Amino acid sequence: MAIILYGDEVSPPVRAVMLACKALGINYEFKKVSVMNGDHKKPEFIKINPLHTIPTVQDGDFIIYDSHAIVTYLADKVSSDSWYPKDIKKRAIVTQRLHFDNSVLFTRLRHLLEPLAGGATAYDPERTMKLVEALEFLARLIQEGGWLTGDKPTIADVCAAANVSSILAVLPPADVPEKVAVWFKKCEKELPEFQTTNKPGNDALGNFVQSKLK
Repeated sequence: MAIILYGDEVSPPVRAVMLACKALGINYEFKKVSVMNGDHKKPEFIKINPLHTIPTVQDGDFIIYDSHAIVTYLADKVSSDSWYPKDIKKRAIVTQRLHFDNSVLFTRLRHLLEPLAGGATAYDPERTMKLVEALEFLARLIQEGGWLTGDKPTIADVCAAANVSSILAVLPPADVPEKVAVWFKKCEKELPEFQTTNKPGNDALGNFVQSKLK
């Protein structure tokens, strides 16, 4: 039976879970929860997730939320050693990259975009600088093999790629380190179904941002 994924494609963490499912060969039923329409705060969704956050996954009678908790659960569910290594040292590096993705890449992207939802019509310069700095940090984490943890992709690359695609949609190309740009092109070409799964939601996010900026 397919899992149920509750979310909105404009959300990078939701797209990260969608991409992870493609990489892991997991079928899912997508149920739209529009944040813009306030669907995440409706009683029926709060019963599923009291924190009313997306993405949320329901696997039978088991419910899990937070994209990074979800992707690690799914990787363990299918026992994928390649996307989420079982070797404790290799897994620790993947976990570190996932924490970086959450606490640095996504957090700084969210901080840049949140004021737009509140009526702002321009980016805060300091928050923009922090997001550019996050990409510089990411460049230092890319390994000689071309991926975040070595010579092949893991769920860390999947999650980071979803966030970086959104960062690239809202920042000028000049702000993107070359090493990050090269890594991202690898993600576009080599992560399973990346373009078809990620692009529609990412384009929608980019269009929303452009509609707010003056």
